[in-house]
Amino acid sequence: MKSFFRRIRHRIIVKELAIPENAAILDTSCQDGGFLSALIKNSNGKNLKVYGVDLIGADIEKAKKLIPKGFFEITDNASLPFPDQTFDIVISSFTLHHMANPISSIKEMARVVKNGGIIYLIDIIAENKIFNFILKRMKCPEPYHFEKYYSFEEIKNLLSKTGLTIDKKIKAAAFPSFTIFTPISILELSQK
Repeated sequence: MKSFFRRIRHRIIVKELAIPENAAILDTSCQDGGFLSALIKNSNGKNLKVYGVDLIGADIEKAKKLIPKGFFEITDNASLPFPDQTFDIVISSFTLHHMANPISSIKEMARVVKNGGIIYLIDIIAENKIFNFILKRMKCPEPYHFEKYYSFEEIKNLLSKTGLTIDKKIKAAAFPSFTIFTPISILELSQK
């Protein structure tokens, strides 16, 4: 059931992203490649070059099988093994609440995105006091991860320490997840 909702969530989100032709795209926590696969399927022949990193080797192997033409590595998103300004788009999809050191990870995303490129920060973000109250007491069902859910104001404060700003909030929606309808936000970021 979890993977069913995950696939639907991916399809909904990728339709909201502005992806140019021939873009080099990095997913900073690609898991099994499901999000990148949905992105490719929705690209309508845009000839995307996709890269993914994740800490879990078994997930990277699944991603390689799912997207044979992609490039995948086992690594931490706080130390990305790519040169400066490599990617047109860097995506952090449901990773922020798992980051032990979000400032370092976000600075790495900013380092590897090209000037004029886009960083998409997609996560569970509370935009009102009710969701903030619920999320602060909720635990992620994946216990091997660090977890900290953020309010929208906390995100803006965090980004102020990274040299990034929110250009656009593309969509905020409640989506069925673990035990409640989860508030999901898609934020388009750029360098100041």
